[in-house]
Amino acid sequence: MNCHRAEKLISRLVDGRLEAGTAARLEEHLRVCPACAQLLADYRQMKSMMSELLLPETEPLPYFEQRLRARLQSENKPSLWAVVERWYAAAVPVFLVVAMVLVGILFLAQPAEIQLSQSELLLFQGQSPLNETRPIFDAQRPEDRQLQLLFAGLDSQEVVRRGKQ
Repeated sequence: MNCHRAEKLISRLVDGRLEAGTAARLEEHLRVCPACAQLLADYRQMKSMMSELLLPETEPLPYFEQRLRARLQSENKPSLWAVVERWYAAAVPVFLVVAMVLVGILFLAQPAEIQLSQSELLLFQGQSPLNETRPIFDAQRPEDRQLQLLFAGLDSQEVVRRGKQ
């Protein structure tokens, strides 16, 4: 056991609140440490001095309660302004915290920027995506259809790039 731990346990030992096993380890430390033994002696001396100072319980003076009640009733009651001021001092910080939380929620709850699909972009520009794709599917040869699909895809990418600018 070290001195720091022993210092914490000495007051419990003096009061008789220390467990037997811990008390035995503390007694062993006190035999080899003169500083802690002196501290124990000082604590015991303080305890005996305090027990000598304890005075018998005294009774209050006659009519103490009546005099106290009369004095309390004669005290000035706080004005309405003082009550409002006290309430205001407590309400303002609460209001500010609530306001900051609401502003934070509104800031975080803003909707994200909506990304439009290619079909939506064409519809907003007054064009029908179905009208442009009909000739592609009407083509007879598969090679023509593939080339037309390829060029239509490049055109739609160009439309999207222009829409973002």
